[in-house]
Amino acid sequence: MDTLKKKTQEKYQQSQQMLFEEAGIQPKSKFIDTNGPVKTIHYLELGKGDPLIFLHGGGSHASEWIPILKHLSDYFHCFVVDRPGCGLSDHINYRGLDYRQSAVDFTGSLMDALGLEKTRIIANSMGGYFSICFALDFPERVEKLLLIGAPAGMNHFIPPQLRILGIKGLNTFLLNTVGKPSPKTVRDIHKQLIVADINNVSDLYIEHGYHAQLIPGTMKSFATLLESVLTMRGFRKELYLGDQLDQLQIPVHFIWGDQDVFEKPETGRQKAAVIFDHSFEVIENAGHLPWLDQPDQCASLAVKKLL
Repeated sequence: MDTLKKKTQEKYQQSQQMLFEEAGIQPKSKFIDTNGPVKTIHYLELGKGDPLIFLHGGGSHASEWIPILKHLSDYFHCFVVDRPGCGLSDHINYRGLDYRQSAVDFTGSLMDALGLEKTRIIANSMGGYFSICFALDFPERVEKLLLIGAPAGMNHFIPPQLRILGIKGLNTFLLNTVGKPSPKTVRDIHKQLIVADINNVSDLYIEHGYHAQLIPGTMKSFATLLESVLTMRGFRKELYLGDQLDQLQIPVHFIWGDQDVFEKPETGRQKAAVIFDHSFEVIENAGHLPWLDQPDQCASLAVKKLL
């Protein structure tokens, strides 16, 4: 491992440990080799009970779940994953890959490596896309699915600032200039796209997100992900899932922030209605990651839906 990567990962782990201490938890940090799109995956493990896999959103990392982990780990054996290209997992170049198939392959290979034949999944945003695709292909391996925050692929609309980052070449320029990693950039993204009230996000959480972006390969992985799923018109038509939800054969539960900028709960509820076994709950004063705004309410509701 080169010196820069080692140093940035250490900073990331140090700030993550501070978040653990603040939340009153101490997960085990583990690595596992898979036969999926990337070899080595990092995850946090804590709790006892039936298995529950956490799949985070696009440019994020496993730490985003920390505010609700203490409560959920009282009921479930939690596997909180850094998706490919994120956190401490191997990085990935999505250019040239079948994006949907890579999402399915990642989820299945992770379960295989963990020895899980079947599991519950809680997922947000792009993690929602991964989990829906997997559940459509392998319903027998998903006990229940909880989608918290608007899942990627359910809506064609994407905020303009992300559509621009989906343009090859331009994204690299922007991420090296105006979008260069900094605590301010992380805070601005959360204020614009992630939460209803930026005051609900601690300085420590923002600082940790900044350290995550500094890990070499992280921003390139994110850029190639956006190139693979977006056009200037929004989410790619060939990857759209909004017209396939009626094919889901498992219990699917939705928890949606009333101020989610990726899709309003009204249209999300209409699309979810075609799923035979589903529920749909709206959290007031909450954004795209509703548990960052309303952690206690989201944690209690998540347990209720997943048990």
